[in-house]
Amino acid sequence: MKSVLILSKWDAGGVALAAEQLQARGLRSVLISELPDSQHRDRCDDHVLVDWDSEDLPTLITRLDRRGIVPLAVINLIEPLLPWQGGLTAHYDLPGAGADLDVLASKTLVRDRMRALGLSTIGYCGDPADVDFFPAIVKPSRESTASRLVRRVDSPAELLAYQRHLTERGFADTEMIYEEYLPGIEFSVDGPVVDGRFHPVMAVEKPDHDDVRHHDAGLRIHPPQQDHVRRGVSVLSERISALCADLHLDQLWLHIEGRTDEDGRTELVEINPRFGGGMYPTAIQRVSGIDPMEAVVSMSLREFTPERLGPLRDRPIIGWVDVEADRLGRVEISTTEEDLCALPGVIKAVVVDGYEVSDLEQENYFLRFAITADSVSQLRARAESVLSTVGAWHVT
Repeated sequence: MKSVLILSKWDAGGVALAAEQLQARGLRSVLISELPDSQHRDRCDDHVLVDWDSEDLPTLITRLDRRGIVPLAVINLIEPLLPWQGGLTAHYDLPGAGADLDVLASKTLVRDRMRALGLSTIGYCGDPADVDFFPAIVKPSRESTASRLVRRVDSPAELLAYQRHLTERGFADTEMIYEEYLPGIEFSVDGPVVDGRFHPVMAVEKPDHDDVRHHDAGLRIHPPQQDHVRRGVSVLSERISALCADLHLDQLWLHIEGRTDEDGRTELVEINPRFGGGMYPTAIQRVSGIDPMEAVVSMSLREFTPERLGPLRDRPIIGWVDVEADRLGRVEISTTEEDLCALPGVIKAVVVDGYEVSDLEQENYFLRFAITADSVSQLRARAESVLSTVGAWHVT
């Protein structure tokens, strides 16, 4: 049975959207995950279990062969599963993203390659004892999601305290990377890689970013409004293209996060082999006309062509806000998505009444909305209108 494999871990990976795209193409979808009761298993035509942590690639291949599953392509939006993606595409001789795809699974390996290519001067190390730069950002080098375990430390004492915290939480053996903190404005860039060239289709300025917890906060805006941020987007996009060419990447979507200051110093914060989450797909489609999941499916089948791409557009002005719970418990909110979508400029809203907050070490967004406007001042006014309409919410 010829099928497209969709890799999932932690019930993440854009499974529902990918399965919908495959169904529209008349293609059979097979979910590959570690969860027997995955919430997405009924969305796909078949489900194959694999323990990502204790089993290996030959075991999965044997399981697929015994089921008579012949993969046509592999769809993967989860960084830790990049080695599995590369192994599967190599074994079945499928379209892949390049021989050095595994580099993107490790923030340390990305830093190493950027430095070797002369594309970055940021300080970093893998041993807390070697940290001689402050402020510093501490985060997992692998197995990272939703800003989990990311922390800024401003002194050796704060670093030592955070090391104790990680040990107390059972994360003492987690591979971490310690990076120089770059002051300035954080931004993101999304787009596909075709034949080693990164093509940015949407850039987002984050003027309200939470620089303490390093979570996205407040309003995010496309296009970037400050001149030095626009220049930073251009500089970082060219550096990512150079990295992609060196890694021989092809037919792959990237979500890039960077920072830039008014003096022009620009550095990569993080590179993800997927499109941004939350409202990013809605915003990307509104700005560029490209459905990022449709593009990912096309790229997995090696059907995506650069003729579909154009320069970064500066219209429409679009923004979005994610609202995060700040304590453990169950979120209760009475506002509905219909309430918010009825407001001027709102193009999409997601409200999760009953969201369970079980870990404050990660982002916990229970409310998201995207808006469009004719100016940034109107955008902010509309965002404030939405937030005032939401009214009271609480955690029980």
